[in-house]
Amino acid sequence: MDPSSPALKRSEDWWQIYQPPYEERFHSTTFVTERTIDFIEQAEQDNKPWLAWCSFPDPHHPITPPGDWFHRHSPEDVELPSTRNDPLDVAPEHLQNFRKIHPRDQRNWVSPCGFRDDGLLAEAIAATYGAIEMVDDGVGKIMRRLTELGVRDETLVVFTSDHGDMMGDHGLMLKGFMHYRGSLQVPLIIDAPGKPAARTSSLASSIDLGPTLLDLAGIAAYDGIQGQSLSPVLVDPGASVRDSVLVEDDIAPIVSTLTPIPAKTRTVITKTHRYTRNSKGEDQLFDLRGDPDELTDLSGGSSADRSTRYQMIEQLADAMINADDAYRGAPSEQ
Repeated sequence: MDPSSPALKRSEDWWQIYQPPYEERFHSTTFVTERTIDFIEQAEQDNKPWLAWCSFPDPHHPITPPGDWFHRHSPEDVELPSTRNDPLDVAPEHLQNFRKIHPRDQRNWVSPCGFRDDGLLAEAIAATYGAIEMVDDGVGKIMRRLTELGVRDETLVVFTSDHGDMMGDHGLMLKGFMHYRGSLQVPLIIDAPGKPAARTSSLASSIDLGPTLLDLAGIAAYDGIQGQSLSPVLVDPGASVRDSVLVEDDIAPIVSTLTPIPAKTRTVITKTHRYTRNSKGEDQLFDLRGDPDELTDLSGGSSADRSTRYQMIEQLADAMINADDAYRGAPSEQ
């Protein structure tokens, strides 16, 4: 640890894991929790409909849960991802390069990298669990306040995330330009008044949240809104509103000329497969039923695999066409 560091405790292997030198009441999770509760209280006092966007920065790197949250979980108790030793020998070039980078050798703090050894990985996951549990505690306080105000049963609650974090999956850390489940498959909980509790395996995309909220609130969507309302799935967990999910990932062209990172990456996910293709012509194909951990790339496999690849390329093309904003520039009613 650098003796000039203000951190109370810092990992010897990665500077981004440390206990910050302040009390938990000063952490962003506490701030967001308190401001959200204040907003709800004021909105209820004004007796007006309200929408609260409660956006916690954590869990995120740098991994810095404050106070007792930093020691909440022990690295020795952490279960490491089973895919962490994936050699990535047929993966796109930039993923192979990421895997070779030790976290301490990152060019900047947001650069994807490898994890290098199990000890460091366990340390990172344990600290992340502390950050997650602190967020859970904050969400619990917000939910409890809704109950105290007498509005819990009439409040629509959505819990989700903008992305995941590889945390050692396939030997990778952080996120960006790697379309594995670790970064793409995020939690999504929708608690809607009058809807039964259930679990579903139906496909959903973040772009579906807007249409869903409008639908549940009885508000007509604007012409050309993208995404699908998930309301049918909330009634019947066996229902489905989409056949695939499209994921788009772009970086500035100048960056792609200076690094192996492709300028554009597109992924289509169906109920059975994940197909990814980038602007360098590299691709990946995984059977999500037989290989949910995405360890066997089928893109260069047998004739049957090649047939599936052709079908997935067609589905990707269809998904990209359907995602086009057809209403851009069209006149609208005032």
